[in-house]
Amino acid sequence: MRPPLLAPTSLLTGVASILTLLFVPSCPATAADDALEEIVVTARKRAENLQTVPDSVTAFSTAEITERRLTQINDFLALTPNVHLVNDQDPATNIISIRGIGSNRNEAAAVAFAVDGVILPDSDAFTTDLSDAQQVEVLKGPQGALYGKGAIAGAINITTFRPGPTLDSEMKASGSTGSTERFTGRVSGPLVSGQLAGSLTATYFSTDGTIINDFDGRGLDYEKHYKTAARLIWTPLDGLTIDWRGSYYHQRGSALWFSRVDALGTTGGEITSSMSAVRPDLNGPHSSKRTIGETATVISYETSLGTLSSISAYDDIKVDFREDLDQTSIASVPDAHQTRSTKGFSEELRLSSPDQQPLRYIVGAYFQHTRRDVVTNATLDYCYFGIPVPGPCTNQFLTLSGNAIPTPLNSTAGHTTQYAGFGQINYDIVQNLELTAALRYDRVNAEQLDLLSSATDAASFDKVQPKGSLAYKITPTVMTYATYSEGFKSGTFNPPPLPGSPYPLIVQNESSRNYEIGAKTQWLDRTVQVNAALFHTDYRNPQIFQLDVQSGGQVTINARKVRIQGGELDVLARVAARVDLNASFGLTDSRIRDFDGSGLYLGQPLPNMPRSQLNLGAAYHAALSERLTFKMRADYFRTGSISFQDFQNDADPDHYLHQLAYSTIDAQVGLEGNHWSLTAFGRNLGDRHYATSAYSRYIASFIFVPLGVDLIQKDPGRIVGAELRYHF
Repeated sequence: MRPPLLAPTSLLTGVASILTLLFVPSCPATAADDALEEIVVTARKRAENLQTVPDSVTAFSTAEITERRLTQINDFLALTPNVHLVNDQDPATNIISIRGIGSNRNEAAAVAFAVDGVILPDSDAFTTDLSDAQQVEVLKGPQGALYGKGAIAGAINITTFRPGPTLDSEMKASGSTGSTERFTGRVSGPLVSGQLAGSLTATYFSTDGTIINDFDGRGLDYEKHYKTAARLIWTPLDGLTIDWRGSYYHQRGSALWFSRVDALGTTGGEITSSMSAVRPDLNGPHSSKRTIGETATVISYETSLGTLSSISAYDDIKVDFREDLDQTSIASVPDAHQTRSTKGFSEELRLSSPDQQPLRYIVGAYFQHTRRDVVTNATLDYCYFGIPVPGPCTNQFLTLSGNAIPTPLNSTAGHTTQYAGFGQINYDIVQNLELTAALRYDRVNAEQLDLLSSATDAASFDKVQPKGSLAYKITPTVMTYATYSEGFKSGTFNPPPLPGSPYPLIVQNESSRNYEIGAKTQWLDRTVQVNAALFHTDYRNPQIFQLDVQSGGQVTINARKVRIQGGELDVLARVAARVDLNASFGLTDSRIRDFDGSGLYLGQPLPNMPRSQLNLGAAYHAALSERLTFKMRADYFRTGSISFQDFQNDADPDHYLHQLAYSTIDAQVGLEGNHWSLTAFGRNLGDRHYATSAYSRYIASFIFVPLGVDLIQKDPGRIVGAELRYHF
């Protein structure tokens, strides 16, 4: 039996102290002016110092976002230990995993994604441009007590630029490999002195792509998008604030590219670097279009009891993509076409007590209504699959007839209505000891019309999600904590099953229980920061993506039990006035305890989550003159082994696609003036090839088993470029 990963709080504090001494063994004390930046987060729905929040939170400030040129959620998550993102199928389809818990196609997200307090209704809107982001927070572990259903793995909190009383503007332009161009402009400031302020951000992005299609020599990861975002803050009366935000995003790009390799037949499933270097070769369409329109209004009023807030939001998300489903240069499935449309309205009412009192509370209610329609069609050459059809070919397996037939696949129209009530209290038991207790109840009423059979199904999913923590300050800069939390992801529907199908009509809730201890510490006049956490999670009924061989449709099943253990370590150090060092490490050890009661897949890890992640970074800056500063930065990333098990091969369950650890290096160098900066940058400078996603031949055995190939999504390769920024 493996020893548990949990350890006493005192051990955590000791480990943190030792790591600090090892990391900066001879670092001289520096002035308080060189202290690390204090970051204020809203993880618990109120403004707090990051170092006082008893949760594992990775936060990116405005300064870090600017320095590292972070523009989309992929950039942020790549720097966050125990978090991983896989782009799959089309630009809108993404798998975000936190500490091993994630989602997949057709499933609701396992992460709550909030923008200025508004939780987005669908993961199709997660991977857009974030040029208007002022701060990003990634919360790890179940956050259902405040963020509700869908926060079973954690939450991502985005804060956009808030206009202030002074004029502020900025322009950025960059170019990089693949004929990539990005232009961003932002302006904010007062419109009516003392009452009304506004901001406007506009971004344009274009790339020809760096993943080349062997069939035609063109980039498969091509993309063009633009986004406009505006925000107005009006204070018509003392204590009353009306905060409106709106944005529109339009994207055109590619969809679904995989390379064909024989991993299971040659290495037993290990994806090697040479396999990841194989370029796709497909002749069918690969295009996508996505538009997202969103608007939200937050009305806040200060009362004697606290701040009363109303948060109203509407989102309209549309996705339209075509793909070469067989991923070959032959025309067995010459076209597949899917449209997805999500419209969501939400309203939240919340009362938050003043911050400066021993007993602080939040109470609220939440409502969301979402409509999601999905229509999927494909054009199939049935003769290739040995299916008799009228025409020149009858039952000739693996033989093309040229008689491709349009075929409707699973298409649905769905409605969900969510109701929730929640509350949280923070109580200072004594000066250095804080108790947090939170509770939320969510109920989701879901209805789905299957457009092919005209069958309508309905189900309800609900759960109480508690959270509790104790945080103790040993000194003003050393805090330890222990937290217990629960989360859930609501169930869903499969297409009406055919007779004898093993797939259920209704897919059950997921749930998680998380136990965590941690320490947040600062040393040497706050020039060194060491945060650490250990966790144990019991994960029940994980939803697993499958392809139904009988119908050809995409379905979901529930596994039973998974145990997850691991930890995180983050170190920041300002070892001199000109040098900053950072290190982060995450370990996620997930093990399937019971998949379906049969003994299959026991002990295997969950897919799409590296076992470990290590990031080491160093930044240096030196004043060349009163108006000119030289800057440089280097980052080393090591991504541990990762499983791409798709659970479709019952006959040989221990052979599945996986990738061993690999390393990449990023670097940048630049000059900065009083109002401008010029930066040259490189990503994956060693041009290390690795798989970003993969499926075994058994995911669609009727196509890929006869061909003897598995599907690998390759990396974008080495990227080099430059950015010019001017701040007015």
